[in-house]
Amino acid sequence: MRRSPRIEADDVTSKDLDRAARRLSVRSRREATGLFAGNYASAFRGGGLEFEESRPYVPGDDVRNIDQVTTARTGEPFVKRFREERNHTLIFALDTSASMRFGAHGRSKATAAAHALALIATAAGRAGDRTALVTFDRGVRTQVPVGRGLAHTWSLIRATAAAAATPEGDTRIAAGVRGLLVHTRHPATVVLFSDFRDPSLLTTSGEAGGLRRVLAPLMQRCDVIAGIVVDPREENVPNVGPLRLADPEIPGQTVVLDTGSRRVRALYRAAAQARRRQISRDLRRSGADPLWLRSDCNPLHALGRFFEERAGRRGRILA
Repeated sequence: MRRSPRIEADDVTSKDLDRAARRLSVRSRREATGLFAGNYASAFRGGGLEFEESRPYVPGDDVRNIDQVTTARTGEPFVKRFREERNHTLIFALDTSASMRFGAHGRSKATAAAHALALIATAAGRAGDRTALVTFDRGVRTQVPVGRGLAHTWSLIRATAAAAATPEGDTRIAAGVRGLLVHTRHPATVVLFSDFRDPSLLTTSGEAGGLRRVLAPLMQRCDVIAGIVVDPREENVPNVGPLRLADPEIPGQTVVLDTGSRRVRALYRAAAQARRRQISRDLRRSGADPLWLRSDCNPLHALGRFFEERAGRRGRILA
């Protein structure tokens, strides 16, 4: 399987937010082209079909599209050609809690999520789709209302960069969902970026069963894509001897992990894998589409594969 290329150092959490936002915007415009843009447009349905023209019938055309009026007038078979109306709405939710600050390779999870969000927003803008943004931690931090056009996309990316530059507070997915519900009175696609490290989602057995309950109100109205952002050190700890770990959302609480122990490293890796399986299972049972992203890799290729697979599923459904 082709691996995503390593990325440069953190390019969003800059003190000069305008410069960081411009860099993110320019990079996204450069990357969200060609096959990526085509896969994006194919992955999301428009709001309907609009008649474009009639043309002569050729073998293989769907006979259901025969233009009866033109065929009767000319005496030759003609078919109607339609184009998809692009009135789709895409609403982003970005988790900017303190746990998103983590990044072992010079780039935080918040920055990786912001990069992925900007790529999709740019492709959506080029396709003529409407977009909106909600950022959250324990509550809603930023909201950019639904809009379209180059100026709107720039405003959305700038707000994304600003929020990703200062991750803080607790992770509360329910707060993000409440913010999203304000913007989803009509059918839309929601793209939720988070590391899903929300203790309030855990059941008494320690499983993330509460995720389905939290997402339920959103699933009634929307198609949901869940972008789960992970750092490689959260899934596989290196052998560096005693390692002090701290939870950024619980100040003062630390634990020492003996990474020199092969057994400890194996247990750590097994726990991470179990968590990954549980999140994927809960999201799929909710009806959401999971999209896994790594903080140390360019999200372009992961998103491209995701849209290509989604477009393929759509094609099989419509066939």
